[in-house]
Amino acid sequence: MSYFIRQFGDPKGITGRLLGKIMSLSNRKMHRAVLKELCSPVTLLEIGFGSGSQLEMISRSFPQTALYGIDISSDMLCCANKRLGTRAALSSGSIEKTDYPDDFFDTVITTDTCYFWTDAVKTLNEIKRITKSSGRLIIAYNSLYAASVHHANSDCRMYNDAALMKLCENANMKVLSQKSCGFKQKAFVISIQKEQR
Repeated sequence: MSYFIRQFGDPKGITGRLLGKIMSLSNRKMHRAVLKELCSPVTLLEIGFGSGSQLEMISRSFPQTALYGIDISSDMLCCANKRLGTRAALSSGSIEKTDYPDDFFDTVITTDTCYFWTDAVKTLNEIKRITKSSGRLIIAYNSLYAASVHHANSDCRMYNDAALMKLCENANMKVLSQKSCGFKQKAFVISIQKEQR
């Protein structure tokens, strides 16, 4: 079981590519919920883009948006590059430390990835650094899945609604809304707050 959980966090090989396709299908409701929350973004980053299905959906709805993505899996990078071509600037790496400039994105999204963040505080601090003041972070996740992976694998973290809200508040981010988008699936819209320099 832990092999498959690790594959969801960092898909590799044939199994990883198959799971990427499964995740694209199983995350459709969350993808649509995230899409509804977008406000004509100028620059958008997706954390954990997987096969690229969500970025593809966004590129159709917002063709003028500059799309970026970061994913820990080099196999998913390859799959998404094939799907998206030049419509998005994709890279492989960790969101805990990136090369993106300060205050670069107005919107950051992530779907079904928060359980695999090795350090949520570092992750949120990096998101805050690379996002403009009053920019938005949208986190979509499945609380039922979060509970199951947490019990099956100590490399995963369980975040219920209250824990996610507390993490964001501790990072000086304001939760604007939370919406149900399927069975045990939620989308949080969070405003990035920064002190004036």
